[in-house]
Amino acid sequence: MIRLGVCTKPENMALVAELGFEYIEVGLAWLHSLTDEQFANELAIAKAAPINVEAANGMLPGTVPVTGPNADEAAIRAYLEKAFSRAHEIGIKVVVFGSSAARKVPEGWPHAEAWRQIARYLTIANEYGEKYDIDIAIEPLRRAECNIMNLVSEGTLMSALLNLPRVGTLGDTYHMVCCHEPYSAFVHAGKLLRHVHIGHTVGIDQGRIWPTAEDGENYREVFEALEQAGYEGRVSIEAGCQDMAVDGPKAFAVLDAARRG
Repeated sequence: MIRLGVCTKPENMALVAELGFEYIEVGLAWLHSLTDEQFANELAIAKAAPINVEAANGMLPGTVPVTGPNADEAAIRAYLEKAFSRAHEIGIKVVVFGSSAARKVPEGWPHAEAWRQIARYLTIANEYGEKYDIDIAIEPLRRAECNIMNLVSEGTLMSALLNLPRVGTLGDTYHMVCCHEPYSAFVHAGKLLRHVHIGHTVGIDQGRIWPTAEDGENYREVFEALEQAGYEGRVSIEAGCQDMAVDGPKAFAVLDAARRG
């Protein structure tokens, strides 16, 4: 069965487990930024929790660009070695490559070259994925956030052409709605779909919040498409909430019902 999780920090893991969710997703750039002492503390919290840290978003900070004239392979490799070693230690199985600030094409830079740079970056990232047993999921982002790779179909195409064992694509329902991309993109991605983000889209380019049964979205439609794709992975809530203890039970109930059919 598809597993449900939440994007949050280890300090919230006990509450997330009480709500019924099965894992959490943290930020990889955040994990990388911690001092050794801070990381040891977060690791201890995670290891003592009733659920696991299984995914990470925010793969790269803007200070480690992968497109444009300042892309530096040595810097990329140094970052990935530290970040992926920590990710492996804390238990992460999939890392999400959204990272708009790192992959956004600088003004005046050829998009054709940027696509080649992203392909090269993913080839490098695959090496560290193999080394540390971690998959990489390309996250297409809405056009207001990023000027390249906006559709799940593009992430699928990139993954298919690279044909790397650790690289696949991600579908985020918010970005899909903003880009008017149907959930059938999940079906077309098939086995290349490595991770999913979900939330209630307040409006086009207006943000997202935790799902409820009354928000008007058909979450069963999302899970039906995932089932058609043969997807058996994770679906993380990536959205804002005012009070996790209040919003969490409603969100879990509606998503759990949707995945069960």
